[in-house]
Amino acid sequence: EYGVALLGTPLEAIKNGEDRELFKQLMERINEPVPESETVESVEAALVFADKIGYPVIVRPAYTLGGAGGGIADNQAELLT
Repeated sequence: EYGVALLGTPLEAIKNGEDRELFKQLMERINEPVPESETVESVEAALVFADKIGYPVIVRPAYTLGGAGGGIADNQAELLT
């Protein structure tokens, strides 16, 4: 798109490693086990999914710097904080 050559790792491999949904799809294609997961865009949707699969749940933001912002919620109250 910008006429810049990428050296080293192919762009597709970088995207597959960085995009959670693409990574999940890749693991499923090669028959690797993947924990049940869902991308949600609201707290309400997160609560519905957590109720469906049960607690504890791991919460990960879409994009982080240094892995900050994620955590484990053992119950609904923790998921809301």
